[in-house]
Amino acid sequence: MTVYISNLVAGLDKGLDHTELLLEMTRPFGGRVGIEFFIHTYSEAYMERMERIGEWVGKLPLALHGPFLHVEATSAPGTAEYGVLTASYGRAFALAQRFGCGHMVFHDHERFVRPEQKMDLQAQCLENIGELIRLAKPWGVRLLLENLALPVKGTPLFDQEEYIGLFDRFPDADCLIDVGHLGVAGWDMETVIGSLAGRITGYHLHNNSGTDDSHRRIRDGVIDYDRFFRLYRAYTPSADLTLEYGDNHGITAGDVQQDVEDVLEHVLGERPAK
Repeated sequence: MTVYISNLVAGLDKGLDHTELLLEMTRPFGGRVGIEFFIHTYSEAYMERMERIGEWVGKLPLALHGPFLHVEATSAPGTAEYGVLTASYGRAFALAQRFGCGHMVFHDHERFVRPEQKMDLQAQCLENIGELIRLAKPWGVRLLLENLALPVKGTPLFDQEEYIGLFDRFPDADCLIDVGHLGVAGWDMETVIGSLAGRITGYHLHNNSGTDDSHRRIRDGVIDYDRFFRLYRAYTPSADLTLEYGDNHGITAGDVQQDVEDVLEHVLGERPAK
């Protein structure tokens, strides 16, 4: 089990401009806590900075979140959007191999889904997931299929039952459960975690009001993280945990350090020594 801090807390586009902030958040934990980086292949300047993260991260554990801004996983082959999808992930897989990251988080859609579009878009997404899994294998990378089903995106492309079913369909993919998304979507936490316990590789941890995907601190919202920690210990005690906080809540390095301690205390059963 590794705890990561997402560079989202420093801003999607600015997450690599504040290296000292990210390092400060991890510093008290003696290399036990790493950083998850979002990959934005649409920005050459951002990707140039991504190429250089090894120069300042040192030996900290690294995790990678696949491209999703300006990348649509329901796009049809032969379209410009599909070309962006496959090219973006191809570049991201190469980066993952370079940094020794064997997994990459995947979003199944970004577009708004109307009810009458669901089945066609879902079928195309399933086809594309299969293709990305094929493209990832030579790079030694496995996709982590993340749960979305956010109301702001319309009809869920995959509802709770359909999402759980993805892992029977794709034995060569693994599961990333976003706990904040579970709350916004109204899915049952124990059903999802219990059903997918053998496939869950990691979690994204954040909280919200129950209606918006605001990525607040884990104790700042309606999701019961004491319940989550009980389920984590019961079903997936070795899965990775990533604090994925937004940059618009005034969250400080000290706040993140406090929450890392909270997480480690609840999953290890004792307050870690610094």
